[in-house]
Amino acid sequence: MTKQLASINKKNIKLGDKKKFQIVLVDYDRSQKGLDKYVKDSEMTWPAIKLDQNKSVSELTSLGDTGFIPNLVLLNADGEMVSNDRNEVLKKLGDLAES
Repeated sequence: MTKQLASINKKNIKLGDKKKFQIVLVDYDRSQKGLDKYVKDSEMTWPAIKLDQNKSVSELTSLGDTGFIPNLVLLNADGEMVSNDRNEVLKKLGDLAES
């Protein structure tokens, strides 16, 4: 899934100032080393917040059941959940990157 997101995000980044979305990883690794390895191995090009950054994580988790880990959650500009269905989110992000 991360490699698919990386491919979609590369197209989004090419849009420059007109990019359509921002991906953020909520990290569940127990150590910084674990996160660093994941970022390197997956070619991740987006920011991550640590699970222990309580305020950020509590705001995200208050949006409702996100299902399983790993999962994708698509939020609109107002921070409201659009979808937490992995396949739907990937499709919508792919469509946005192509538009």
